[in-house]
Order: sequence, then structure tokens, then C-alpha cells
Amino acid sequence: MAMMNEIPMGLALLVCDNIIQDKQTNKRSLIGLFDRLYTKNLPCVHPSLSIFVSLTSGRGNYDCEVVCRHQETDTNALAVKGKVGFKDPMQVVDLVFNVQGVCFRNTGEHWLEFRVDNVPVMMRRIFIMQQEQTKNADNGD
Repeated sequence: MAMMNEIPMGLALLVCDNIIQDKQTNKRSLIGLFDRLYTKNLPCVHPSLSIFVSLTSGRGNYDCEVVCRHQETDTNALAVKGKVGFKDPMQVVDLVFNVQGVCFRNTGEHWLEFRVDNVPVMMRRIFIMQQEQTKNADNGD
């Protein structure tokens, strides 16, 4: 655990369907970036998503966590813990969290938050939207 005044600076917090890493170049490709999901039913279980985090200005090792919570009810859809380490404060460190079976119980605004040593570093919104049911043309609705 690092000292409080040494919390890294966040550069990016992105959500996507998948992250591919090229074995030769180590470059990452983020596939299917999104900020909202559509569902017909609740709860909605999203089978798989990836969270990309990029940080700099850290010194040493830190505990970290990604949490996604519903704005109104303050309930968590996901919480994933990890660790991040810096050899040099000029270093940029990228983290990837692959999460399966995320359960969203409510529609509306959710906050995805990245914390280092329990200190919020970055946040972004994700919206869960109710998809309207299509009416059957045969029954006159």
C-alpha cells in the first residue's frame, strides 16, 4: 500500500465487449466500446465485458478495485479487485479486467468507479436502458 499523496493519476477508464492483445507488439485493441446496454427484462445478466484502465504517476504497489453501482439504489452490479505496480512514476500502466455474468438489477444510470487504495481515481457513467417490446402486428396492438 502506497502513501495517500502518491495515488496514481487516471488516464483512461473504458468499457467494451472485448480486448485483444497482439502477441508481437503487445498493443491492445478495444472492441465494441459502449456506455449503454439495452435489455428487455430485469434483472439483466450481461455475459461478458472488459474494462480498460490506464494510469500513471504511481510509486510502488497498490490495491485497486473496479465497482459498478446503480445511482439511485447504490447497489453494486460488479466489484472486481486487483493490484497495480509502478517501477517509475513516468510509467504508464494499463490494466484489463475481464468480467463474466454481470447482473444489472435496475435500469438507469450506473457509475463505474476505479479506486486505488480505496481512493476514487476515475468514474464514468453506464446506462442500462429498457428496450421496448415490439408489438405483434397480428393481434391488432
